Amino acid sequence: MQMLSAPHARGALSRPSQSRATGVRPPQAFRAPVLQRRVVLRAAEVQDAPAEAADGVVLSPLDRAKKALEDGSLDEEILSGCLAELEAEMGRLRAEASAAEERASALEATASITKDQFVRLTADFDNFRRRTREENAQLTDSVRGDVIKELLPIVDNFELARTQVKTETEGEAKINMSYQGLYKQMVDMMRSLGVEAVPTTGAPFDPAIHDAIMREPSNSHPDGTVLQEFRKGFSIGGKLLRPAMVKVSYTEEGPANSSEE
Repeated sequence: MQMLSAPHARGALSRPSQSRATGVRPPQAFRAPVLQRRVVLRAAEVQDAPAEAADGVVLSPLDRAKKALEDGSLDEEILSGCLAELEAEMGRLRAEASAAEERASALEATASITKDQFVRLTADFDNFRRRTREENAQLTDSVRGDVIKELLPIVDNFELARTQVKTETEGEAKINMSYQGLYKQMVDMMRSLGVEAVPTTGAPFDPAIHDAIMREPSNSHPDGTVLQEFRKGFSIGGKLLRPAMVKVSYTEEGPANSSEE
């Protein structure tokens, strides 16, 4: 091993001082700025690039700030970047919330209009159904009344036969009973259809249901009393099929008004 002489050793020891004197920086002086720039660049990369967890899931700005705080690598630049991203995210969420509220308001208005339309349609349908039911009932009563009105002459003939027939033999009595049985069946059928006879004998005269063809003075009955029925009157469902032909009483002091005139 070669030993340096004293002059050479002094020269070697005096080199740093000479480099400082001449303004040349030693290699160690360049390391601090380089390391600082690397830290800044790394922080910028962390701020710009989306952080991922160990399982590959992209972290949110808040999670990244928490992770950096746990790792001890949180600095002002990373925090500022995370806060900026959080503010942008909050602005986006506010915009989405506002749009959602507008859509909810529009849907609520549409639902209200649809509900009103449904209520009106339901009421209209109920009215239509009730009106149709009433019209069907009126049509049924009208058709039924027209059919029964065509059968009323047969009823008149049976009534006339009942009052005029005088049986003398057993055979005639049997025939009369057969006729009366048929008449009873017809009367029962008409009653089942809702046909009712108009009240006549003993009832007060009513020009709406009675047709007065005769008048007779009577002091034993109130003025305007039906004394006799000449032809039955019938009604169905409160609708008059035909009026009854009757004889009406009147007093000597003041004859009752009738439809005879």
